[in-house]
Amino acid sequence: MKFDIGILANQPVETIVRQVQLAESLGYHTAWIADSHLVCRELYVTLTACVLGTKRIRLGPGVTVPHTRHISVTASAMVSLHELAPGRIVLGVGTGDSSAGTLGLKMEKVARVATLESMTHALRRLTAADSLQFESGAQGRIAWLDRPHAIPLYVAGSGPKMLAAAGRLGDGVIMYSSTSPPIIEAALSHIAAGAQAAGKALEELNIVIWAPMSVAHDRALARDHVRGRVASAMRHPLPIELDAEDRAAVERVRRQYDFFQHATAASTHRELVPERFVDLLALAGNPDEIVERVRAIEKIPQISRIVVLPQVPGESFIEREHILRLFAAEVMARVA
Repeated sequence: MKFDIGILANQPVETIVRQVQLAESLGYHTAWIADSHLVCRELYVTLTACVLGTKRIRLGPGVTVPHTRHISVTASAMVSLHELAPGRIVLGVGTGDSSAGTLGLKMEKVARVATLESMTHALRRLTAADSLQFESGAQGRIAWLDRPHAIPLYVAGSGPKMLAAAGRLGDGVIMYSSTSPPIIEAALSHIAAGAQAAGKALEELNIVIWAPMSVAHDRALARDHVRGRVASAMRHPLPIELDAEDRAAVERVRRQYDFFQHATAASTHRELVPERFVDLLALAGNPDEIVERVRAIEKIPQISRIVVLPQVPGESFIEREHILRLFAAEVMARVA
């Protein structure tokens, strides 16, 4: 099992660079930087600074979205980064969350399979130095690109339709569905169906779990720290049916979620998260608990990596650097 880090970059760019350098020194495999322009620092400025400040760790958007950037902009940015760091760049794509919410866009309008299909098709053609017909009807290409750039494309999904699309369209899948093995297995069945529709085997895909995470020797503090990220995860569909009580909890979060508090552990909407959802959707608690949870996930052979996503603190919460160090020392080292 390998471990990545997901970063909501609402701290200064120089702080994010130091955190990625720390993650590299601690053995994290990939750093995924969120694309949410009104909540976080600008994605490609941040990624460029991180690329120039590191030597080994892989980097990429986690995830970039189609409604704030034209696909040709994304393609040009990614191959430019790949020139700077060949073999270290990955591309995560999805239909968006806070980037849509802060603009007042409804998820049902932006979260469409057809959007993912057109996005992945366009990215593959443009990064391969091919031409593409744009919405205007004109043919276009990246004029300076003289050769294909092989950038692994990861597609994010949480509910059945998006997971199937991710399995069909991606080189890899970012599964934002659960940290509970039974729900992970349910999600994998949808990914497998999508892969099969594209003539692929599930084993050909690199599947990673996107997991809100907080670890501390103070169990209650760690669980409270992660609740804001769990609230975000609750807004997404799951690959299982929820009972009436759980559906009511999800609806409360969806109604009261504040997208402009998307990246902070001190968000007010965290208070709406029931204990049960912390266990279903996050890795949170003391090191022993998290080691046990990770070992349960390790038993699922199709899962290759876990992306751990710590929030930045509010007052009286845990610093991200401390979480990264403690997770590496007392979780990664024990399950390696």
